[in-house]
Amino acid sequence: MKRILLNFSILLGLVVVSCDNPDLSQEQNAQNDNSLMQRQSSMFSYIESTQINNGVDCENNILIFPTWEKYWETIEVLDQMIENDCDSFDATVPNNITDDEYDALADAAGFDEDNVLRKFEEDLAFCSLRRKIESLENDWLDQQGDGQWDINADPDNHFIDDETERTLLSQNAEVIIGSKERGYVYYKFIDDEGNWIEVHNNDSQAISQVSQGIIPTNNPNVVVVKPRYEETGSSACKDRVTNKGYIYGPNNTRVKQIDKLRRETGIGDSKIKAKTKGYKKKNGKWRARRTWITAGINAQINSNPGDCFIKCGQDIDVLKHKEKRRRRVKVKHSIPQYVGIDPERRWLTIKNNSVYALHKQGQVLIVNHDFYDNQQ
Repeated sequence: MKRILLNFSILLGLVVVSCDNPDLSQEQNAQNDNSLMQRQSSMFSYIESTQINNGVDCENNILIFPTWEKYWETIEVLDQMIENDCDSFDATVPNNITDDEYDALADAAGFDEDNVLRKFEEDLAFCSLRRKIESLENDWLDQQGDGQWDINADPDNHFIDDETERTLLSQNAEVIIGSKERGYVYYKFIDDEGNWIEVHNNDSQAISQVSQGIIPTNNPNVVVVKPRYEETGSSACKDRVTNKGYIYGPNNTRVKQIDKLRRETGIGDSKIKAKTKGYKKKNGKWRARRTWITAGINAQINSNPGDCFIKCGQDIDVLKHKEKRRRRVKVKHSIPQYVGIDPERRWLTIKNNSVYALHKQGQVLIVNHDFYDNQQ
């Protein structure tokens, strides 16, 4: 079960590197003025949007969730809503049509695989990180030719790599957790290492500074959190992996692989994920376009069973496979940080040749790479 971390006093197993007064209780937060102008979601009654001074000029520039459990739960629900919406449209499409024919039918029906996410944003009058990255990515793709692409320059390679999670975050990767009764805590994710910054007691000046990348010193309301990880118990295991790259195909096609393994952080579970994103060049412009693509967490062909290992010990089956006509497909497997009342933290690890990431576009581009070292 996920542990909710709304104040430093319960940040067990975490290291705070900037905090003069760690005793920032929910009661202390609740004594402050918590009157935020809020707009409630009609899709999720527990989500609200509001505006803070974070440099983003739109009607509502940050969302409020009551708990971290609800934050992660919303991602899962939205993912399922997207799948249901896409499957419903696909059921109306004839078999064996081309990608261009599929696009024409989708345009005529007003279908897009991001419709659910856009509806969510519009419902809350919210300018999300997803929307910002989508715009920047299209501008970047406009400049790309047929040669090698620079993976480090691609705006889509933000450390928040999941489009659904991007939909819940501000353009600065921020969110608020709490309620009027218990008080609010502002969070800003800052890097791919799982670090974040908290601001307590509705310190609007500190929030404004943090949102701009300035960390106030000697401010007891500001807490910088870096998860402190236990050892896996064996150098043969890895518990943090990132593999990204482009695979170039014929006829103006290519795909991007994004493979990740992440430790639990205290506010998020351990997770392994593979995502495939498909690109096609049309009318002289590259775009992420709908095409038959596959993402899989699997075993090497005719070899091992496709297992991860909990803390480099107990093996766990993580096999997943998805093939769709989409701009992107993803598969993931996570385990809870804690089970029942067991206080021992749990996380996924991989060994060499234990689990592979599959990325395909049609039957032409096929890559099956070892998660451990990104080798076939």
